[in-house]
Amino acid sequence: MRAIEDIQQGIAVYEEQIKQTKEFNTHDFIQYMEPYFVRHGYRTAMPESPRNILIIHDAGVGDFINLSPCLRAIRQHYPLAHIVLVLFPRALALAEACPYVDEVIPNLRQCDWNDFLSLYEWNQGFCAKLLPYHFDLAFVFPHYGSAVQLAYLSGAKERVAYDISRVQKSTFWHGVIPYDVVEPFINRPVSYQEKNSHSCERYLGVLDGAWGERVNDRSLEIWCQPADLAKAKAVLADWIQAATPLYAVIMGGQGAFNHWPPEKYAELVVWLLHDYPAMRFVLLGGGAADEQEVSRFLTAYRALEGDETKLRNFVSCLTYCESAAVMDYCEAYIGNDTGNMHMAAALDKPVLMPCCYPAEFPIGPDDVSAVFYPWQVPAVFVQPANALPECRPKRSEHGCCSLYEAHCICQVEVRAMRQGFEILRERCQRGENSLLCINQEQVL
Repeated sequence: MRAIEDIQQGIAVYEEQIKQTKEFNTHDFIQYMEPYFVRHGYRTAMPESPRNILIIHDAGVGDFINLSPCLRAIRQHYPLAHIVLVLFPRALALAEACPYVDEVIPNLRQCDWNDFLSLYEWNQGFCAKLLPYHFDLAFVFPHYGSAVQLAYLSGAKERVAYDISRVQKSTFWHGVIPYDVVEPFINRPVSYQEKNSHSCERYLGVLDGAWGERVNDRSLEIWCQPADLAKAKAVLADWIQAATPLYAVIMGGQGAFNHWPPEKYAELVVWLLHDYPAMRFVLLGGGAADEQEVSRFLTAYRALEGDETKLRNFVSCLTYCESAAVMDYCEAYIGNDTGNMHMAAALDKPVLMPCCYPAEFPIGPDDVSAVFYPWQVPAVFVQPANALPECRPKRSEHGCCSLYEAHCICQVEVRAMRQGFEILRERCQRGENSLLCINQEQVL
């Protein structure tokens, strides 16, 4: 404990200097801190077989699911190591079921860090949880500068991440902390490959570069406990016994711009049930926003005289892992761009999604539709033909720039989604495991 207290005291002394000068120089900080780490044995040579490995990931549920191939590959590469995962708490339930890590430590304040001094103060306290492990190796899959700085303060001998100076500011790098502030914290930089658009490929690119060979198994995974599987089987028992075709419907999610109106989902479900009476639907999700959306859905569904015996509302009734177990019984995912969409991809479920990204905008490699589409499954995104007038001159990586309200996505018509459902079925029959973005004007 004396070593940890000494290192933390050193960090605190430097913090006072930052407060006085209002400046932070990373090279100066590293030069100041290295004697502390050397004195307490954190800078000895890394053993040929690392004993303790740190993985830092600082994003949400969907991002974590897309990291799953990396977790599997790291465990396979270092079968005897003790692996500790630090991540944002949103994905904690899924991470705790992961068989590839030995410990999971939630970091409550990893996201949306724009104040460097606040970041510094938090990491000063948090590093006390990591220093006792004497990490030989750290893999950092950062979206924010905080993760890179924390890897250094953890005392890890070797810190592997992309050469941050070459990563473009995009959907994959957030906050205002400049690259040159955090880049020196990495002592095993990996060249960033611009050809890797999807987040899964971007994560795996860190390992490809570090090991000098391509990771072969790039498929997603999601993990459930026996209790989760039992819960799903219990709540769906009669439908499972009857071999009823089930479909997951997910509204809500983060980012109001991604929210297709629940009233339109209600109309779509009624339409599908008219054409396919054997279908059954499960409503999944959780949290206040999702509860509001499903309430609107049910009100509209009843107004349309929808048959309530053909759907079950599990919103805020199931854990993430229980939702995954339920979704595994479903034929496909119909819903918004949420973490549950990536869960569906990990379960090899086709995806039909209304998209806020207007077809008039070409999708670039750093746009959301290119970075976060469902990985390696048949997927159809139905797009509005054009951005609404106020979004056209200020296009964002989301396509629609009105982030706090459902906006451009509201233009997607129910009959276009109905056509998208048939297109998705055809793609599944042909085994086309890729994304197809459809301009709704082409199918109406």
